[in-house]
Amino acid sequence: MDDDSLHPADLRSAEEFMAALRALKARSGLTLRQLESRAADRGDVLPRSTVADILRKQTLPRPDLVAALVRACGEQDRLAEWTGAWKRLACAVPIADTGPTDTGSAHAGLTDVNANPDTSTGTCAGPDGETDTDTDSGSGSGSGSGSGSGTDVDSDVDSDGDSTPSHERQIPPPAAGSALPPHAGQAAKAGLAKSWLRRRPLVLVGAAVLVGAAATGLLLAGDLTTSQSRATRATDAARARLPEVLAVRSAGSWARIRPVRPAGLCLTAGRERSGRYRSEVAVQRPCTEPGPRTFLQPAAGDLTAIKWEHPVEKVMGCLTILDSGPAQGLVEPQENCQSDKDAQLFRIERYSPTAQGYRLRRARTDLCLGIRDGATEAGAEAVQEPCGAEPAQRFLVDLIPQTNGPD
Repeated sequence: MDDDSLHPADLRSAEEFMAALRALKARSGLTLRQLESRAADRGDVLPRSTVADILRKQTLPRPDLVAALVRACGEQDRLAEWTGAWKRLACAVPIADTGPTDTGSAHAGLTDVNANPDTSTGTCAGPDGETDTDTDSGSGSGSGSGSGSGTDVDSDVDSDGDSTPSHERQIPPPAAGSALPPHAGQAAKAGLAKSWLRRRPLVLVGAAVLVGAAATGLLLAGDLTTSQSRATRATDAARARLPEVLAVRSAGSWARIRPVRPAGLCLTAGRERSGRYRSEVAVQRPCTEPGPRTFLQPAAGDLTAIKWEHPVEKVMGCLTILDSGPAQGLVEPQENCQSDKDAQLFRIERYSPTAQGYRLRRARTDLCLGIRDGATEAGAEAVQEPCGAEPAQRFLVDLIPQTNGPD
């Protein structure tokens, strides 16, 4: 998903909603610990372990967690858009189990497609606003004037003391030699008919429940399949848009280069961690920290020079792979840019046909840039290494629309 243009109103499924949340978190450039701290400053409770858990899932989290995460990411002004998208999707998909849930309902975990979302509890309410957790426990009152116990039978006590319901009594056979009362047969049939009529609603209700459950299962399965298909199509479309080699306009373009993992880090200036080399080199650090601006300058063929603009002095330097010395294999900005120097030119090529991202290949070689030892912590250096399928060699390149290049 393009994290530079998040539009919650366009999200059509839980999978798309969660992908958008992950993109929002990545765009913020904040670590889980920083998100937890920012949420606490706003009076929200957002444990970093909970954030990590919900971002791994494809189901909707509770609305209070969504709101806290959006605020922590600095999207307070668009909170209504995010909560509106959650409300629209909440009653069409299961709610993620990110806290204690009510297990008293026979429908726990499922939502009614005609229900209204209750953002205070993370559940769906019925059209009348009542939470859909009622089950037929047999304790509801009947439709008559009595309080009812869930069993609708005639419990009248006749004058002879017989408390057997009238429709269940057997009509005694006539005494020998006596005549059968004119309506005795009709009365017997009426009693049996009354008994059947009292039992038939239970049978019909049971059948309706079974049919409804089957229909609900089919609908949920269909919705899940549709959502998965839509998410797959969106992913395929995004991959299809990714060119074999990054296309940069002839005048060059400002950009941001980010390792795919962990989210929130950018390729920027830092220091070699062992202290053996004192000049600035390329490392991964939080995107929110100050650093040089990155400019991509097209070169001959499909090659590109990656330049950094010093944040204070505003001078430009080309990222250069060092081939000797104590910093061999590291990358540092050098002011003497040369258009034919392989160590300063890169082929920014698609990482693979099935994954988003690019590989930074050194010109005319089988060597690529990657994060040293696949490290995920801030401060890890970018190094030259043989090109491969390592995730540490996978980068996202965000082109920043801007008319003017470096001075």
